[in-house]
Amino acid sequence: MTSNPVLVVARTKEVVFAGDGVLLAGQTDYPAASTPASGYPLVFVIHHAAGSTRADYDEVAAIALDAGYAVFRWDRRGTGRSGGGGRGSATQDTVNAYEIALEQPNIQRAQVVILAMGTGTGLLGTSYGLFARIQEPAAVLAVASQLDERQILALNTRILLVSGANDFNAPARFAAGAARAHRRAYPHGAEAFIAPGADRFLRTADGQLHPGVIKEISAWLQSLLRPSRSI
Repeated sequence: MTSNPVLVVARTKEVVFAGDGVLLAGQTDYPAASTPASGYPLVFVIHHAAGSTRADYDEVAAIALDAGYAVFRWDRRGTGRSGGGGRGSATQDTVNAYEIALEQPNIQRAQVVILAMGTGTGLLGTSYGLFARIQEPAAVLAVASQLDERQILALNTRILLVSGANDFNAPARFAAGAARAHRRAYPHGAEAFIAPGADRFLRTADGQLHPGVIKEISAWLQSLLRPSRSI
């Protein structure tokens, strides 16, 4: 049996920042690798509606940290250490979090990867321009994407779509089909990985994160850091 990724953090910096009329809390995790001269590449997490606190993303953080990335994650309003409030926009909260993440010490802005999960992919798809205005992401990692072949075209950057074979959003459409549509529209590169036997959030029957998912995401993140070779 394959174990879930183990979170290994060299240093964590707590962050408190303004959302849309509410005070939010999060953290930046830094990897064990020595700080690059230009700063660490960054993975920025956009929540799924059912994954509201930063602790829900320990496993994806572990994969990214192991690949040499810093990770910024935070508690949605009304959860964890973030304040609550009935007024305010979750989208604006997320945009504010993105801006704060890029201002963290020792971060390379040009190497930010947005990791969106479930309903977070829908938020990113409808509001991509707000994020790109702050900093065009180097890539997007979409897990359990809710963006179809047309909606995926809002993401004008390199993408990896990761789905479980048992996702109720048909992977043939929302992963493989969306990746094909994106490749037809853009030259950035679009890939899809469908984890056999995995549920919507990439778990196997024994509750573990699918080992193929760990391998695929890790390899893809590392590939983004290799310089492209001109032909």
